[in-house]
Amino acid sequence: MGSEINPYAAPQNAPSPPPLQGEFRPRRLRFAVGFAALVLIGAPVASACAVYDIESIVVSGPLLSLFAIVLAILSRRTDLRGFWILSAMMIAMSIGCFLTIFLREWSPGEAQTPIGAATVVFAIVIQAGWVILRSVWERGRRFGEGDSNPS
Repeated sequence: MGSEINPYAAPQNAPSPPPLQGEFRPRRLRFAVGFAALVLIGAPVASACAVYDIESIVVSGPLLSLFAIVLAILSRRTDLRGFWILSAMMIAMSIGCFLTIFLREWSPGEAQTPIGAATVVFAIVIQAGWVILRSVWERGRRFGEGDSNPS
């Protein structure tokens, strides 16, 4: 009998693993870190503007919320999930300020002090996000260097 090929036999050589999107990972990491930095830098800037003139939150709130939504979309991957808390905090703050002003029917003069103080406290608290940013960046760089295949 000739050499028969057994369809149930183990393969003689291992198949190559699918590509891990090596070029996409660092780019997504850089974009996520960039948007996280925009949120972390933008919060105190927006807070200072809100303390000076409360009507500035009409621009800064939606803009920072947009950055936070983009950050949440970028951080769907497991190694970037640390950014979810930053994006959730920013979106919650924007919605909270909007609902407080809307439901209490405050004029800009009435909202100036309480919303200004709330944005200052928020800007101070969210600065802890730099620790999250650093840890995600380091983990992403370490993981990105480890999966590069020279062949």
